[in-house]
Amino acid sequence: MDLFGRLRTAATLAGIATVSLALTGSAAAQDAMATGPAPTATSQAGVQAPTTAPNVLIWMMDDVGYAQVSCFGGLVPTPNIDRVARIGLRYTNYHTAPICSAARASFLSGRNPHSVNIGAHATTSFPVPGYTGHIPASAGSLADNLKAGGYTTLAIGKWDHMPTADMTPAGPFNQWPSGQGFERFYGFIAADADNFAPTLLRDHSPVRTPHEKGYHLSADMADQAIAMINGRRSIDPARPFFMYWATGAAHAPHHAPEEWLQRFRGKFDMGWDKAREQILKKQIAEGIVPKGTKLSPRPEMIKAWDDLTAEEQKLYARQMEAFAAALAHADAQFGRILDALEESGELDNTVVIIVSDNGASAEGGLNGLFNEAAVTGGFPVDAAQNMKLYDVWGGPQTYPHYANGWALAGDTPLRYWKQVAHEGGSRVPLVMAWPKGIAARGELRRSFTHVSDVAPTIMEIADVPLSETVNNVKQEPMEGHSFAATMAKPGQMDKNRAQYVELLGNRGLWQGDWSLVATHRIVTWAWGSSRTFDEPWELYDLSKDLGQTTDLAARYPERVAHMAKLFDEQAARYHVLPSHNMEEAAARGMAAAKKDFIRRQGKWRYPGPVSNITGQAAPPVNIRGFTMTARVGLDSGAETGPIFAYGGQLGGIGLYLKEGKPVLIMNGLDGASDSVMADAALMPGSQPIELKLDKGKIAKDGTAEYQVTISSGDTVLVDSPLRFRLAQYLGLPATFGVGEDQGSPVMKGYRAGTPFPGTISDVVFDFSATGPGAAELH
Repeated sequence: MDLFGRLRTAATLAGIATVSLALTGSAAAQDAMATGPAPTATSQAGVQAPTTAPNVLIWMMDDVGYAQVSCFGGLVPTPNIDRVARIGLRYTNYHTAPICSAARASFLSGRNPHSVNIGAHATTSFPVPGYTGHIPASAGSLADNLKAGGYTTLAIGKWDHMPTADMTPAGPFNQWPSGQGFERFYGFIAADADNFAPTLLRDHSPVRTPHEKGYHLSADMADQAIAMINGRRSIDPARPFFMYWATGAAHAPHHAPEEWLQRFRGKFDMGWDKAREQILKKQIAEGIVPKGTKLSPRPEMIKAWDDLTAEEQKLYARQMEAFAAALAHADAQFGRILDALEESGELDNTVVIIVSDNGASAEGGLNGLFNEAAVTGGFPVDAAQNMKLYDVWGGPQTYPHYANGWALAGDTPLRYWKQVAHEGGSRVPLVMAWPKGIAARGELRRSFTHVSDVAPTIMEIADVPLSETVNNVKQEPMEGHSFAATMAKPGQMDKNRAQYVELLGNRGLWQGDWSLVATHRIVTWAWGSSRTFDEPWELYDLSKDLGQTTDLAARYPERVAHMAKLFDEQAARYHVLPSHNMEEAAARGMAAAKKDFIRRQGKWRYPGPVSNITGQAAPPVNIRGFTMTARVGLDSGAETGPIFAYGGQLGGIGLYLKEGKPVLIMNGLDGASDSVMADAALMPGSQPIELKLDKGKIAKDGTAEYQVTISSGDTVLVDSPLRFRLAQYLGLPATFGVGEDQGSPVMKGYRAGTPFPGTISDVVFDFSATGPGAAELH
């Protein structure tokens, strides 16, 4: 579950629809940087890069905690990450923003998250500096700058640090990869994706849902990466590339091929408490953490493993197996990219960086989730409900997330998890290698490093200066600090450096070995939080207490005051203040949606087929009653295909023709399905079709009584009641389409992405006469 999905729900509840969809340096410490002029390679824009310039390959992992890869002591075998660590460096004191959008925006811009207006998740946008969700044009990305320096720039996978209102086929595209310096893009515009049936884009165009036997998105992404790298050689073999490879793994859904799921059967039966002990022992033995490091306290809301029932232990172990399989499978796919570079002779001069966007996710709550949309969609899940899907956990019948005890284990020995300002939310693995340019092999670096530091470091390595202008806009300096000097030898670049962290009230500051932090919200799987921001500061000495077990604020009040002042200064400078709660974003979304609903008179119009409309821009067909009218043209009257569809097998609603017969289908988040089908098929030729869906009150069990009426002209084809529990929130990757159903299809057996086999025009969804809020229009 990703609670920021609730903001999309809030907007959709009232029917929102916005259909439009200075750095210099030579890295002289590295032998690979030649002195004097070097031969050059010419980019498509005519800009020349030195032929000695290294390629840059980034693997941005998703929701992977400090202790979840094997070279950081983790119990998930990641041999290809280990492979990079053996030929390079591991940075054990790297910090990021504690949520994906903010971290990725900072990583690619070289600036603090609030400086580029993504101070939280992009869906929690506020109309104030620091939170608008729009990266300013004056903050050109790493890709913008490397492209100006002669690189070809390629992005594959997840892209979600942009406003949801912009995630439509019509743009605007300035926040898409193409507007942020990338020449090519293949991936998904959402916080996560169905790994078996993803909704994908190539550049700006929808990609038909893949149907290959055994398809998995991580493998597809590796295929695309290898093809892009090889393809650019046919034009200019000497031109260096920058590739940003951002897997959905290991964010929920924790999907993996069956053979990979089987590899981990029984591997986590020891439970999260013993797993933490085993991990810490490995971390100390390998020097990842100091001797004497203590585990952070297990929060009271998470049960000790030995206090769970046997059935709970069985369930939660299976959940961790799926996560491990997803991450290990992604590691194997990344290994294929490394192999391809090695075979071509390019790996030696490729800077490889592997990093996670934030700490391990606890958003699965106390019991885990068979479908991450369940809690946000008003569908609380207990262990018994999860157990019904035990045998298929991690496969296409689920969209799962593990219980939060595994997030705690995944962040060993740190405190808390993603979304929290304590170490578990922001201290993550950073692995880096450059065989030609870094002499060190398998060494550790302990200096403080921040997510905003990576871009200026890469630019120094590549000898690319910060562009004075990008797209004719004068550029602001990057705020990160290059750590290129640490590649040659360990050492802290600036022991007095102070760096803030903040996410929706959780806040803190690092300086030297000290961590100042305030606890605003740690129950990240629930919606509510304290409405005030007056929590006391806590103080920890991370050199002796990495698990943040002993608060020293009362012992060192002067240090607390000094660091609190530094936080206030940075909060003012980087547009952190005023602080916000998620509830505020939801309220704004509701108000904007209500205003837009009234402006539209409750009607959505589509002249013809359209696909990949994200939830915020879609008509609220899963929430309100409505009347839909359209004109269809059929050749035979026996056609099968979607008139409209929203969501998929694990939560969705759609009107299809099945062998010419209209059928309304509803799917629950648990995979339950029901439908109402006409007895007779439509006739060949052009004709009107109307669906009237009246929605009654919602019962205590979440079901609602619907009356379904489908007609064509004066002929009523079916008029039938239907009781069903249709979620108000269908999940992060759910999209709406007319005449197409991309991703996971609403109708079982339909080949997703296959267009409607006829014509569709004059489609109107009218909510003005039904449902809450309709009276406001009159």
